[in-house]
Amino acid sequence: MKPRVLSLRARIAGMLGLLFLVGTLALLFAAQAYGRLAADKSYDRLLAGSALSIAETLSVDRGQLQVDLPYAALEMLSAAPDDRVFYRVIGPGPSTITGYDDLPGWQLPSGRDRRIALDEARFFDADYRGEPVRFAVLGREIAEPGMQGWVWVQVGHTRRARDELARELVLGAVAPITLMTLLAISVVMWGIARALRPLQRVGEDLTGRQPEDLQPVVEPVPLEIAPLIDAINGFMRRLAGNIEALRAFIGEAAHQMRTPLASLYAQAHVAADEDPEGLRRSIAAIERNAARLSRLLDQLLIDATVMHRSDVRAFEPCDLLDLVHEAINEGVPHARRRDVVISTELDQAPFVGDALMLGEALKNLIDNALKYGSTVDGSVLVSIRAEEGGYVVTVADRGPGIPESRQAKVFERFVRGDGVGSPGAGLGLAIVRRAIASHGGEVVLANREGGGLEVTLRLPWRAEGVES
Repeated sequence: MKPRVLSLRARIAGMLGLLFLVGTLALLFAAQAYGRLAADKSYDRLLAGSALSIAETLSVDRGQLQVDLPYAALEMLSAAPDDRVFYRVIGPGPSTITGYDDLPGWQLPSGRDRRIALDEARFFDADYRGEPVRFAVLGREIAEPGMQGWVWVQVGHTRRARDELARELVLGAVAPITLMTLLAISVVMWGIARALRPLQRVGEDLTGRQPEDLQPVVEPVPLEIAPLIDAINGFMRRLAGNIEALRAFIGEAAHQMRTPLASLYAQAHVAADEDPEGLRRSIAAIERNAARLSRLLDQLLIDATVMHRSDVRAFEPCDLLDLVHEAINEGVPHARRRDVVISTELDQAPFVGDALMLGEALKNLIDNALKYGSTVDGSVLVSIRAEEGGYVVTVADRGPGIPESRQAKVFERFVRGDGVGSPGAGLGLAIVRRAIASHGGEVVLANREGGGLEVTLRLPWRAEGVES
């Protein structure tokens, strides 16, 4: 079952929606805190004014503290429906002169903090008679004959009007916050749809194409999507190149197989009417063409195998010196093994790679050296040595060599050297180059002094990207 994957639109919208939700909640909490603070500041001024009005009426008459309570100041606080006002005057000393003597107390200032200006009221909250009340306290120092000390005025006001004002402020802020949030979400969704429209056009372009249409995507896209389009175009270029190479390979393979098959058919047709001597010649020709066709098919299978394994790159530890010995034992007829000489100072050559690909590459090189390098001294020299960063394997013969102008061309499929009389498919060096290139190595051809061809393989210790 195909796993369900969220679309880009859903992912972006989800992340931005979460961001907006957090931002909206933060704004609501901020609005609530601001509303409460604004309501407290508004009513605290009235509360402090009432306490100050009472403090200003304090006087001393014949050694007694007199309070002329200004009820108008208290009426400003009680104007709100259902709100109540409480007050008391204390001092000098702990006794209550007037007002509610059971009001919640407060911590009297001490030391240098005792000198409190008349306009520096102090506020605190406390529960009184079953509901929260906001209190203001301020002091006045009395220094009259017969009475000295501090007198404290405490005025309290229930929070109903304050809380109602705070709620109104919050509700007044919620409407624009909600409107702006909805507007922002709408703009974001429109922006997401517009931003993803180029991808939709690219998808429609690719969907409407014919299977053989591998032209680059030319749809204009934003800079952030350009790397994806470049990757798609690069992939299609490689795919087009592989398809073209496959078509050429199939055409060349069909052409190469057509010749021996036609010869087989002609020789078989002629053999039906030949005398015994002619029949033997026809059978020999049939055998040669069958061997040629068999070798061509073997090379085609090896080429396909190397092509597949070079893409898979399933590399494992092996020994390069062992691979050289195996290539000689498996690829060289027993009668000609004395014609191949191995030269090395290594006892072993640990390597990480594909043993099958490297073995086929070595077989092809040694076979080509024996077949096309008609030797003077009767030997093909295979040397292997270690160098900084890897190994160098060389296969050298004393044949006619390959002109420098043709050396790059002979690595192509079905291309053979000039003046080669031995049968072959022209796939050997193409197989060698692909196998070595898949290991991060290189193949170098050079004509030897005194005649002959020298093929050098340079292989790194470990192909790039292969794990230990």
